[in-house]
Amino acid sequence: MAKSMRKGLEEFEERALAPYACRSTDATRRFPVGADGRAFDYRTAFQRDRDRIVYSRAFRRLRQKAQAGILPAYEDHRRNRLTHTLEVAQLARTIARALSLNEDLTEAIALAHDLGQPPFGPAGERALDDLMSGRLDGRGGPGLGELGGFGRSWQSLRVVDLLEKRYDHPGLNLTDQVREGVYKSGTASRLPEAPPDAVRHGESPHLEAQSVLCADRVAGALSDLDDALQSGAVDIAQVERLPVVGELRRKLGDRYRARAGRFIKANAIHRGLTHLLVTTTILNSRKRLASRTDRILAGDLTGTEIGMSGAAEKLLTDLERFLSQRVHRGFGPDRVDGRGRRVLLGLFAAYHGDPGLLEDHVLFRYRSLTGRPYLRDLPRDETAAETAGHYRSDPRFARVLSDYLAGMTDTYAMMEHARLMEMGAVPIPSVEQLRREEDR
Repeated sequence: MAKSMRKGLEEFEERALAPYACRSTDATRRFPVGADGRAFDYRTAFQRDRDRIVYSRAFRRLRQKAQAGILPAYEDHRRNRLTHTLEVAQLARTIARALSLNEDLTEAIALAHDLGQPPFGPAGERALDDLMSGRLDGRGGPGLGELGGFGRSWQSLRVVDLLEKRYDHPGLNLTDQVREGVYKSGTASRLPEAPPDAVRHGESPHLEAQSVLCADRVAGALSDLDDALQSGAVDIAQVERLPVVGELRRKLGDRYRARAGRFIKANAIHRGLTHLLVTTTILNSRKRLASRTDRILAGDLTGTEIGMSGAAEKLLTDLERFLSQRVHRGFGPDRVDGRGRRVLLGLFAAYHGDPGLLEDHVLFRYRSLTGRPYLRDLPRDETAAETAGHYRSDPRFARVLSDYLAGMTDTYAMMEHARLMEMGAVPIPSVEQLRREEDR
């Protein structure tokens, strides 16, 4: 039964999937999968990956990370990073199913694509990139030098490859096809270390990963618009003048209730735009795949096989521009982003200046990476010399701090920052630093 169950699923894939879709029978991993006492195996390789991601600690922490800014405790309906991830998975699966791609592989990539997102959304990502690129040190100084930078997709791969601890080996031991999709779910202009194995660095993402990229963009824009409408951050009349909403109203005709209230209209717009953009992605992708089948089967991917039409692309770009100007920027959003940014900069400066402020598991990880003594095992009169001579001068320690900060939730980061502020451990930024922050 063990073999027949999985084998039956794999045979179904062979019959049902398009010739250019990824098969679970071709999946490879860095480490062999142990039996772990299982008598039966009901899952394909990609289904196993999906389950490993869902049970990871990093996945659970997404519920307390904001999509953008800081997640307020008093809002029950605003999307967070976990709900965004689930929406991306739903859209990506719809696209993959319609194109006869591997739905399980697509879902696994979608569920893992944001595991490396730090607290406070894009503002937190920019703060960590400034620290790890040598532009800032959190104290107003010139920075620590180029350390490889920080990117959400690269960090997500570090989470599934190194940082999650559930097995005897590091990471979750996901298949290389899922790892590649996670790695290519964003852009990474700089790499802090050699490209990871089996992810085909520099080559175009496979079709299932492209489906997640499209779904991520659509889900991100439409959820931001819906949250802004539901909260009253933007006026419904402004949104109705957007070209993409105008196209929706034209298609709906009398079915669009022009005199309905804000909440009814917001739901209609979100529902209608989701259908419009996903449908055009599916229809346009079918044409591209049909015209490039032979090249795709030969491994010649451009990275643009899955995508919407030029007209729909322009409508989505106009919507993203509106959101950037009216939702993501302004007095309120900029203050919230600035607060989250200063929290991460302050935490990094405090930990880098005094590693004794860190939790034990962070210090143990640095010890395992470097072989240096565990800091708390040293006599107190030797701690300062060890800190100055090794921790502060070692780029590996800065990367350990970056991993630790990226794993924090919004709530925990703010609580830890407040605690260290009370202790006087978080440095007060200089006037020069504040001016540079304003210039950014």
